[in-house]
Amino acid sequence: MLKRVFLVLLGLVVLALSTAWFLRGEIALRVMARTMDRNLAATPSDGLPDGLHVALCGSGSPMPDPTRAGPCTAVLAGNRLFVFDAGSGSVRNLTLMGMAPARVERVFLTHFHSDHIDGLGELMLQHWAGGAAKTPVPVHGPTGVETVVGGLMTAYGPDRGYRIAHHGEAVVPPSGFGGEARPFAIGTGPAQVTLIDEPDLKIRAFPVDHAPVSPAVGYIVEYKGRKAVISGDTD
Repeated sequence: MLKRVFLVLLGLVVLALSTAWFLRGEIALRVMARTMDRNLAATPSDGLPDGLHVALCGSGSPMPDPTRAGPCTAVLAGNRLFVFDAGSGSVRNLTLMGMAPARVERVFLTHFHSDHIDGLGELMLQHWAGGAAKTPVPVHGPTGVETVVGGLMTAYGPDRGYRIAHHGEAVVPPSGFGGEARPFAIGTGPAQVTLIDEPDLKIRAFPVDHAPVSPAVGYIVEYKGRKAVISGDTD
């Protein structure tokens, strides 16, 4: 009797696994759709007062450290999420912190040291695939950011095709792939460059000394009378 019960249960398990195998594509699509819905339903500012909030999604250096991701600062202005630099591992931290990459409105780069940009490809990918983005994420940076963004989009070009073919255009709209470089010129003096100028929100860039790296900038984020300054790397 026990042997018969065991064989029946074994048969049911084999049947279930076989069904899951043949339906794996449909199951994957449903899981991704559910993940996107969850990412877009919750806002990073849930439970926080309306204000200016700063979070460290990475505080490491180029030296390997299992407890530190590469440089990355997340700024919440109300319910709008901005990311400054994107070091290795920082995108996973964003997700673990409840700030889904799909919710990132814009990315700002302080300079082009490898440890500040080596997570940018993943951020652009997760912004696209994690939220069915229809437009690329804007990536602001001093002159040269177009080379960085263009290079990463070239590197991720084959993957773009794979993901569209596998998941379909409803999940990964072709128009939302990658990033849109938004370069700005910056001098060596105290002059600032205004990147966002709205009644409640202003974001400005200013030059910093990070020789021999040039250009290098910091950013000022001002929201409803509160201000955060992100220096980037500087003396």
